[in-house]
Amino acid sequence: MSKIIALFSQKNYKLTTPKRLQIGLYLTGATSLLLLIAIISAVQGQRHAIKTVGQDSTPSIVTAQRLKDAFADMDANVANELLVPAGQNQDAVKGYEEQYQKAAERLVAAAENITYADKERKPIQTMQLGLGNYIAQIQQARDFHARGDTNAMLIAYRAAAELMDKTLLPAADELDKVNIQALEETYTEQKVAANNSLILIFVSGAALMIVLVGIQIFLSQRMRRTLNPMLLVATAITLALLTYTTVTLQAAGDNLRTAKEDAFNSMHALRQASANAYIANAAESRYLLDPAFATNYERAFFSNIVQIAQIPQGQTAETIASAYNSQGKKIDGFKGYIAEELNNITFPGEKEATLASLVSLGQYLAIDQQIRQLERSGKHQEAIALCLGNKSGQSNWLFEEFKTANQKTFDINQAVFDRSIHQGFSNIDGFEIKMVIAATTVVLLSFFGLLPRLKEYSN
Repeated sequence: MSKIIALFSQKNYKLTTPKRLQIGLYLTGATSLLLLIAIISAVQGQRHAIKTVGQDSTPSIVTAQRLKDAFADMDANVANELLVPAGQNQDAVKGYEEQYQKAAERLVAAAENITYADKERKPIQTMQLGLGNYIAQIQQARDFHARGDTNAMLIAYRAAAELMDKTLLPAADELDKVNIQALEETYTEQKVAANNSLILIFVSGAALMIVLVGIQIFLSQRMRRTLNPMLLVATAITLALLTYTTVTLQAAGDNLRTAKEDAFNSMHALRQASANAYIANAAESRYLLDPAFATNYERAFFSNIVQIAQIPQGQTAETIASAYNSQGKKIDGFKGYIAEELNNITFPGEKEATLASLVSLGQYLAIDQQIRQLERSGKHQEAIALCLGNKSGQSNWLFEEFKTANQKTFDINQAVFDRSIHQGFSNIDGFEIKMVIAATTVVLLSFFGLLPRLKEYSN
């Protein structure tokens, strides 16, 4: 910077006036090019981050969690079908087929959005192969069930359950993990890169401003011309370019931050809560279906529930919801995905829907306790009826209430996420072309502004 200032100092006697003006033009071109490169680099980095978060990683993450929903609900429906005599639970049969269809569609969607090569391709292939094997084992279980061979049915179902627990669900988790890692790394890198880019933009922009102002001052002092109109316009365009770039990049960054930190973080917690709820619901049915492994299934049920909401001793879902709702008070020891979501409430209606899901989960757990008490008391059929019941206050009805509230909260965040990603792209749409035009205009104005002065010395 000091060398640029010295170039146009009247005390610099080593360079002639035309030579200084020529060097000024070269510096204008060089600093304009540096500014242009800095801006384009910043915009492309921002666009890459928005694309990674909005189009590459998030859809795959959501698809992975929805695959877990479909897989676990397939399993729950099969268990519900096998809990009663063959042909007596057509709702479960229909639910199984619907979830199978969803799983197939989501596997196709996941395959169509592969971004990270084998890191995504391998878990998708594992799920495709595993799903086929799972369906084959389930069909065997159904066939044995139709014949009344309970022992053979349970053996076949256990094989299917093992595929579900050790192959399908872990593969969906792996797909989620790959994309989460890419999303987090890109987002973190972009936050650092955005700050560095702004510094480079300001430095190169300041250098260009100094060159333009320096030439203007030199002309005013040496040639007694108050202002050079074209240089003045070039300076104004440079200042406007810097302001516009800063505002635009900050707006795009704000939209990316809203999409990632406010919306996506909630979306991911909600999808994980949903997937764990489906797995827990399947474990509840398995508990009644297979008494030999009832303890394992009971443990699996509560393990998944705790990940959704860990209720501290002395509290209930209702008391926690009341504390959050009336006092905005956080409860010590309350953990899990619902707690994560309550700590990230940002949008209208989000808190109410989240608390509704917490309350319905608490009611679902209360009914689950009744089911287990009935089973332990030898009232197996009554336990099955309560487990399969779709009426108000029964297990499946309350599970649907939880799903509805969870989905409502998810939809609120999804809408903001989509809008923020769209706006982020809009902020920088065609930005490079605008900057090329602006930088070129600055150079041309400087050239034509100084051309008459240079001609004066060539005559």
